Amino acid sequence: MATQPIVTKNLVSQMISLLDTLYHWGVRDSHALCDEGAAREFLESHSETNVYGFLTDDCPISALEWQLRLIQQARLTSMFGSMYQYFNRMGRFSANYLSVFIPLAQRWYNRGVQDYYDNQGAADYAVFEDSKRSFWSERGLRKYNNREAVETIQLDCFELQRRDAAYLEAHADDYKSRKVALREQHYMWFIRSVGLALAKKEN
Repeated sequence: MATQPIVTKNLVSQMISLLDTLYHWGVRDSHALCDEGAAREFLESHSETNVYGFLTDDCPISALEWQLRLIQQARLTSMFGSMYQYFNRMGRFSANYLSVFIPLAQRWYNRGVQDYYDNQGAADYAVFEDSKRSFWSERGLRKYNNREAVETIQLDCFELQRRDAAYLEAHADDYKSRKVALREQHYMWFIRSVGLALAKKEN
């Protein structure tokens, strides 16, 4: 019997649902904070390697705590089974390519923060609050499907790959750097796995 892939089409759909939740939280927290200066400072710091957390946190948190928060959210939804298995297989951060989801989740939260302030007044927050898979854009709320989400994820991975490569180069003498930044190969495997999973027909 052929080995079944870890990242399946169903899992990708559930990943997108969790990322969508984080995006919504980014918009929600920005709306509640109502402080563009603080939000811009947050984006600057939390776009760096190994910096995680929400606008509502007093200080950045570790990759492990961020992972535990993601697991907690997954447990509250119907996606718990598949995502729980995913996080279990991930194990220690940076051990394999499944770890890419950790910085990717932070990026989607950050995108919610940035989209809200870049396009203030472009949409009705009450309508957004009840929407699913919608971006807060300059033209109002814009729905997206799984294909667009995967394309966005893949492009995000290339950006994160360059960011982490620069971090590893700058910290080449620090053996701990490989525990907090992911290798180029990790991102390439993740990019390939989500693309192949979405294209695959379910039996």
